[in-house]
Formats: sequence, structure tokens, C-alpha cells
Amino acid sequence: MPRYLARLLTAIVVGSVLSAFYCAWHLTFFALCMFRPVVNLLAIGGVVMVPFSIAAFVKPEAANGMPFWAFLLMAIGFVGFAMGYSKVVDWFTPPGESDPFERYRRRDWL
Repeated sequence: MPRYLARLLTAIVVGSVLSAFYCAWHLTFFALCMFRPVVNLLAIGGVVMVPFSIAAFVKPEAANGMPFWAFLLMAIGFVGFAMGYSKVVDWFTPPGESDPFERYRRRDWL
């Protein structure tokens, strides 16, 4: 009888820890998916930064002392962060789950 009680106690503890882990995993995945459409707007911001860098190259005084290559770095950073965020969220997906906010994303992007 003590052996069965010990197994029951172990099963309860392990089940509680696993359920807390899976709840945290799914909740984090849900929150990351919720912010994915907003973060994908950074890609549009990166595209907008390219003309800004051209304008700063042509007329440096319009950029208030900021070099044109800073705008190019911001463009690369915005697009890279948006793409990296989507890849990390895809990597972080729990087994058997899909993105609950898929309907807010464009099908031809990322």
C-alpha cells in the first residue's frame, strides 16, 4: 500500500508540474501570436526607411545630423526583427497548435 501511495503522490506532483508548464507554454504562445500582426508592421516601417535614407543622403541637413546609413540600418533592423519574430514564434509553437490569429495576417507575407 505505501508503494501505491508514493506512486500516487509522485503522479500528482509530476502532473501538476507538467500542467503548469504546458499552461505557461500555451499562454506564452498565445501572447506571442497576438503581437505578431503588430510586429509585422515593422517590415512596412523598414520599407519606408529606405526613401528616408535616400532623402538624408541627398539633403543631409534634413536629417538633423543623422547619417543616411543610420536609416538603412534601421530598415534592415526593422525587417530583420519582424522576420525573426515570426520564425521564433513558429519555433515556439506547442505540438498540435496553430496560430489563433492567422486570420489577421496576409497570406502572401512571411
